[in-house]
Amino acid sequence: MTNHTRMFFRLAAPSVLVFVAGMLVAVAAETISSLPLASAGRPAIPGVGDNIALGTGAIALVIHGLQMHRYWRWTQNRGDVCFVCTSVVGRERDGRFGPYRTCLGCGEKHAIGRI
Repeated sequence: MTNHTRMFFRLAAPSVLVFVAGMLVAVAAETISSLPLASAGRPAIPGVGDNIALGTGAIALVIHGLQMHRYWRWTQNRGDVCFVCTSVVGRERDGRFGPYRTCLGCGEKHAIGRI
């Protein structure tokens, strides 16, 4: 796996995690909501699973769109890149020796003043 493939997977990971977690919550909410059906009742909240699934799907799409905007900026040679492997660098974090960014391709940590 190349550094650029690893970078692309790391860019897509947050939206995939939000989508999968949202689907699990939607299935659990729909199951809990339909428990009264077993005793010939009505669902507690009809359509709750569908609403949660649509909401988390929309949130995942927004997150994926923002990440793909970062990827597009990288293809246009705009934005911060790693000087080791030329991949996109992550968000700014505070570390022991000051603020830094981690490369999404090779995993190197770069000080903010040296990018």
